[in-house]
Amino acid sequence: MSTSSQITLLKNGVRIPAAPQEAVKSVLNWQGFVVEHHKLIQGELPTHTILDHRLTITLNTKAIPFEYKEKGVWRQLNLQPGSFSMQQHGDTGTPRWLQDFDFLAIALSPKLYDRITAEEITAQQVILKTQRGEEDAHISSFIPLFQQVLTCPNNYTTLFKDALAMTFALYLLNRYGLGTKKITEPKGKLLGVPLKRLIDFLYAHLHEEITLQTLAEQTNLSPYHFAKLFKHTFGMSPHQFVLQARIEKAQLLIQHSTDSLTAIAHATGFYDQSHFTHSFKRIVGISPKQYQSNFTNTPRIYNF
Repeated sequence: MSTSSQITLLKNGVRIPAAPQEAVKSVLNWQGFVVEHHKLIQGELPTHTILDHRLTITLNTKAIPFEYKEKGVWRQLNLQPGSFSMQQHGDTGTPRWLQDFDFLAIALSPKLYDRITAEEITAQQVILKTQRGEEDAHISSFIPLFQQVLTCPNNYTTLFKDALAMTFALYLLNRYGLGTKKITEPKGKLLGVPLKRLIDFLYAHLHEEITLQTLAEQTNLSPYHFAKLFKHTFGMSPHQFVLQARIEKAQLLIQHSTDSLTAIAHATGFYDQSHFTHSFKRIVGISPKQYQSNFTNTPRIYNF
């Protein structure tokens, strides 16, 4: 099912979509981080200006010939399966692909780095080195994650998507950033009042959509520093902790209430019944319905 591209280019001062609607198969637009699946027939794009930091990750199963204009000269290369190309916000592009092109298109707003690091690294300081058809095993490892989220977005929480965007963006900065200062690696654990405030907030809002930014604000830390210290403290990511807490709450509700499974799913912050069932079975090992039957089918023992 096609949808409109949320990634745009600048042509003659006018914003245009990065791909025609029929070529865009799925879209994830997440607070300055956009991932789309494109399938383009053989063709080319006119000269344009890149908006946001841009990547393409090749999904074709065989290498495809690709050309781009650089300083008025056409350059040629073969895009291997899993290879990626990257251009900086504000760069000029003139690409053409000589076979049908199947790829992930990714755009990162420069302001994304402001938000992740609480302006320790500002948008103006982020310069990513141009790449053309390069291979990077770590970037390739993100392909199945992006595809899964694009295919079943409702099975993944806001926290998961936040963490995915942050991890990918920071990898690009650390691996391909030019002249960018290193982000300070936090040490230690969350302690005292900030930790109590965080836990109180978290359990009071399990039924709501929780963002990494919101949790970080409870400790007065940037999302990046918060996520690192959280894992030092609990041995798991915020996403894993919240998911586990929601499942534990769901188990208690199933045991001690007469609410329907749909009501319990909503009361514990799951998008829908499918998301609830998928997560519950992955963690508990059986479906919520099977878990519920273990209690409803067990005879009560009364002591008089």
